[in-house]
Amino acid sequence: MGLNANKAGAEKQFVKQDNLEPATYPARLVQLIDLGLQAQREFKGQTKPPVQEIMLTYELVDTFMKDEAGKDIEDKPRWVNETLPFYGLFADKARSTQRYNAFDPNGVYDGDFSKAIGQPINVTVVNNKVGDKVYDNIGAVNPMRAKEAEKCPKLVNAPVVFDLDAPDVAVFNKLPKFVKEKIVGNLNYQGSALQKLLGEKPTPSPATETAKEEAPKAEAVEADDNPY
Repeated sequence: MGLNANKAGAEKQFVKQDNLEPATYPARLVQLIDLGLQAQREFKGQTKPPVQEIMLTYELVDTFMKDEAGKDIEDKPRWVNETLPFYGLFADKARSTQRYNAFDPNGVYDGDFSKAIGQPINVTVVNNKVGDKVYDNIGAVNPMRAKEAEKCPKLVNAPVVFDLDAPDVAVFNKLPKFVKEKIVGNLNYQGSALQKLLGEKPTPSPATETAKEEAPKAEAVEADDNPY
């Protein structure tokens, strides 16, 4: 810490990171977070029913955070997140299906996303401008060739899987605040196993129950057409 009284107790200043260069990066899947049943934004002027969402986090294996001097912090690889509706594999045009097929091109995981944690893949990053801000988004995820996968560096960070069907409170408590808020705001949170583990009592609202009733049945799910 040092003995400079002006710095004592002060939080370490976060170094703002530049946007990633649009390109394809070698990466590994480091996080899979079940966000539960979420209300959807309108798309092309049409209201969309709520749907289960997941958040995927990719650890870029050769791209790192920068320190104040602009040098790589080699134990802090860059992460890129994406949130997407989670559909069954029968929805072959859904982004969740496209992602799963990239993680498991040979179909050995039997549809289990959690088994793809740590899987080496190629992630294409694009920059999207919204107002005055530029965001790093995922344009595509593709399998990595076997010879490249063999040389792909291992994950630096511990992998994380959070499943609302079998919630782990220790994992939940370590998630960023904005992720926890989204999870507890999901339309199935009231009366859920997670709510009970957190010691909260259910207080369902009429609006929540109406939204849940409007959620699509499995056989009626359409492919995801939202680009982000």
